[in-house]
Amino acid sequence: MKRFIIFTLVLTFLITLTSCCADTHEGPQSSESVPNKWGVTLTCENVTPKGLTIVCRQSGGENVSELSTGTYYVIQKYENDTWTDLDYLPQEYDVVWTSIALLIQKEGTTTWDVDWEWLYGMLPAGEYRIGKEIMNFRGTGDYDKETVYANFVIE
Repeated sequence: MKRFIIFTLVLTFLITLTSCCADTHEGPQSSESVPNKWGVTLTCENVTPKGLTIVCRQSGGENVSELSTGTYYVIQKYENDTWTDLDYLPQEYDVVWTSIALLIQKEGTTTWDVDWEWLYGMLPAGEYRIGKEIMNFRGTGDYDKETVYANFVIE
């Protein structure tokens, strides 16, 4: 009986240790990002090889003033345990992003549709993430920026 109890405790410890450490790679684990210090998370919906919808949720956070983003985004592919920026398709002119401020609602949800076919073409099957630069604007010359990512899969 004593051996059974010791065996059960050791087995429980090993299972707990394995489950705690099993999720250590930096690749796609879920479609929702981890909230940043301003309480912003991104999720991808309606994913196709041509685009998706970004769902941006803001809840809580610290020192949150006016949150916004622009039209710029980056798409990265996960291969060989590394995130790599995708190359743009050849363009007749340089890619220019508009400087429109897209406001992020406090304690709310904001969505943006992204069509990347013109920029990246149709994406093949794989694991990807999309990054948006978020700005916390407190006043003229007083702001911080941080890129938040959301993972998605093209099947």
